[in-house]
Amino acid sequence: MVMETMETRDLPEATPNMNQTARGFLVLIGAVLIHITLGVLYCFGNFSTYIVSYLKFRTSYGTIRFTNTQWILTLMVCGQGTTMVVGGLLERKIGTRFTILIGCAIHTLTAAFSYFAIQSFYALIITYGILFGFGIGIAYSPAMTLAMKWLPTYKGVVAGSVVAGFGLGAMVFNPVITSYINPNNTSPSYAPYPDHPKEKYFHDPDDAAILDRVPYCFLVMAGFFVGLQTIGNLLLKPAPTVFEDYYESGVNGAACASPSLQQDSTASENLLQEALPAEYSPLQLLKHRDFWILWFTFLCNNQGICYVSTYWKSFGQGFISDDMFLAAIGSAASIGNALSRIIWGGIGDKLGFKTAMCTLQAIFAMLYIVMYYTQAGKWGYAIFVFCLFFCVGGSFSLLPAATIRSFGTLHATANYGLVFTAAVVGSLLNLLILNLTINHGMSQQHVQWIVASFLVVGLINSAFFKFRGCPCVNRRGERSGEYGYSSVPYSD
Repeated sequence: MVMETMETRDLPEATPNMNQTARGFLVLIGAVLIHITLGVLYCFGNFSTYIVSYLKFRTSYGTIRFTNTQWILTLMVCGQGTTMVVGGLLERKIGTRFTILIGCAIHTLTAAFSYFAIQSFYALIITYGILFGFGIGIAYSPAMTLAMKWLPTYKGVVAGSVVAGFGLGAMVFNPVITSYINPNNTSPSYAPYPDHPKEKYFHDPDDAAILDRVPYCFLVMAGFFVGLQTIGNLLLKPAPTVFEDYYESGVNGAACASPSLQQDSTASENLLQEALPAEYSPLQLLKHRDFWILWFTFLCNNQGICYVSTYWKSFGQGFISDDMFLAAIGSAASIGNALSRIIWGGIGDKLGFKTAMCTLQAIFAMLYIVMYYTQAGKWGYAIFVFCLFFCVGGSFSLLPAATIRSFGTLHATANYGLVFTAAVVGSLLNLLILNLTINHGMSQQHVQWIVASFLVVGLINSAFFKFRGCPCVNRRGERSGEYGYSSVPYSD
């Protein structure tokens, strides 16, 4: 029988031995290092306070405001979202390592070129916005999937660890940015807009030394990228073919290794057929209702993600006169971002996507409803920002897992890239909302309530998602010592 061959040959080989597992963990470390550099995206809220001040006082863009510089982050996310699908296609054409190398090269070079581009706001949008995002998008998924191929029996832990590295990027680079540009911990004091007295900027001549260092900071960051990405790429290695097959089979490792399954080839064959979820190509995905529910969920969540990623520091500067403390808040928040990806992933495994996502969105919305009232003290605000970023990370662990479990592993990178296009549309929508509100005199409190309303709509939308049968151990199977799979159907 087919399964007899699988019992005697494929299963033992597909389970990594100690040396292969050790090599797999080195690949995991490499993937995490690469994701830490890609996660500098979350430093934009900190870095933008210096960038906008430089553009305002050292270039011809004297009327520029914080809402204008959000174009950079928005197009960075757009670049990432549009090229994640490209990264998946490149991975299948030229291999995972070369795809990651191309993404890292674009990411680092465009950061370095921004040293020159910052003299023009539109040039900076291209280099540190669109092209920088291209590099992130191309390298993002292949680095994660390579580590998962090496450690196929630890998919959840591996995926959570790699995306946690992305969340930790701000912890590493926020102190670098602030310590380099503002070593004397000077707070911005220039408030040119009477209707927004807490919107403050660094300015000439009082903060000349700070503004002088802004362009050079791009070169400093590029230097760090080169070092970390070089080490990361050296640790990467193509996974053995048998691991790739094992990864793409979509079978839960624990179930495959079960002695009861290896003793009964007929039961194993039947279980294997049940375990394989339907494999959807990207074109098939676009026709499926649950894809659009996931997509709209991401769109709504992205309103909360974009606002806090851009405005957490500028909002805090209105009542906290300690730039180093604000940078420390950003670093602590990145830890929350990283931990949340693992914790929310575990919650999703236990309770299912629908329950976990609705809970996340309810907490996220409540935080935005009360955000304006956190201006009483800096420590309270620090805890609050930590909680906001704890919600940010949840989307990036729950949504990929739901995509893979619902639509298969064969096209996982490209399929999640399509789900991620919601971040592109969501970022543009967030930019439009903020320009129509803040620039026209609306208070931050009312803007925060608008963001909360999107999260409530997203919660209602998520409630209509139908979980699509991931491999699991059912209650009856636990009692009998046999493994089973969820009875929830794969299709409507």
